[in-house]
Amino acid sequence: MRRALAVLLALALPAGAQIVPHDDVVPPKAIPPTMEKPSERQPWPLRLIMSPLKHGMFIRLPVVDTDPNRGVTTGVMPIWVLQEGASDRIRSIHAPSLTYNDIFKVTPTYRYYLYPTDRSTYEFRSSYSTIADREIFAQIEDLDFLGKSVAVHGEVHFNVDGSGRFFGYGPSSARNAETNFTRRTVEYNWRVGLPIFKDSPFKFNFGHRLAGERISDGPIDSLPGIQNRFPLAAGSHWHQDGEFQLFVDYDTRDSQVTTTKGSYGKILVENSQRVWGSEFAFQRYQLDLRHFHKHAANDRFVTAGGVLFENLVGDVPFYLRPSLGGKHTHRAYGDGRYIANSLITGSVEERITVHKIPLAGVVTEFEIAPFVELGTVADSAHRLAGDTVRPAAGVAFRAVARPQVVGSVDVGIGREGPSVFMDINYSF
Repeated sequence: MRRALAVLLALALPAGAQIVPHDDVVPPKAIPPTMEKPSERQPWPLRLIMSPLKHGMFIRLPVVDTDPNRGVTTGVMPIWVLQEGASDRIRSIHAPSLTYNDIFKVTPTYRYYLYPTDRSTYEFRSSYSTIADREIFAQIEDLDFLGKSVAVHGEVHFNVDGSGRFFGYGPSSARNAETNFTRRTVEYNWRVGLPIFKDSPFKFNFGHRLAGERISDGPIDSLPGIQNRFPLAAGSHWHQDGEFQLFVDYDTRDSQVTTTKGSYGKILVENSQRVWGSEFAFQRYQLDLRHFHKHAANDRFVTAGGVLFENLVGDVPFYLRPSLGGKHTHRAYGDGRYIANSLITGSVEERITVHKIPLAGVVTEFEIAPFVELGTVADSAHRLAGDTVRPAAGVAFRAVARPQVVGSVDVGIGREGPSVFMDINYSF
């Protein structure tokens, strides 16, 4: 199970609680001291799913996931949000789930989140399905390591994902060339970010990733396997890749999750060489720019915009190349719809607060956010062309419990029809 019913989670969790799928999220800080127990004044759906505990909250959450590549997943997720003794700070979250999917059948999952300090998060996740859907994941994130404003990140990951789709290379890859594959990954990843000077919004970051990966035919019977249609792309054995990263980022956002104003920028260079333990030699360059503008005349309106450019030089398997599609890069297509060596995509979104309601002592804001996106891929940067741009338009429905929780349902329409994504705690 990758995503829960995001809107219900945003409504249900107190502002101090969060489930964190992104490595740049500031951990939760505290349950507000004014938190009220669910009462008859609250809507009956909330009274049905929420119960107070002596030191925290218990949430009975239904799961409805409509990932375009995985299909519909349903199930249940009980969540225990626990405070630190008698204080109002979140100490840990337990979030097991039991889900069913027509492809992957029954999948039990366990998630655990520990918050040793206000700016550090330890995360563990494990799931198992008999049909190509298994995971063990552990991550440590500390954004103020030793109190020196140093960012430290480390993770280990074992994953078997049978939902992958591959259509071939380039911006004109045909929809009827769709294949299914299973990706097996064993990897570690770490990075350290150092402030360039005291209280600076700039950080210099360096890190390393090492992974072993294998691609094979997937479990979806209605689609041909990747080895049948694209045998040269898949291979038949484990491959090893390792990359060193250097990047400088700039961050003035008021929040890394519930953002309303500020800017973020990142310039990245990634290098992989055989002498460093990688099977492939390549370089990756990336420019990531985002800006958020809160309108002074009417603070119900927030304009969010972003541009992402990525270019890879070298001969690598398809799963290491830039790809267009999915919640984070193009919301009208599934993950990995268009793959090539170069990518550019841009998005503009107008977030409009249409209603506010106090829930368990926390004000939750409901937003409607129409968006427009443009993106394309090419064999190289100088071949990026306007006539291959794929447009997308749609609307996101967001529930925001500041300062840490966002749940969103994004409906995008492109040339191949609509796509629906559900996610939590992704700013933009």
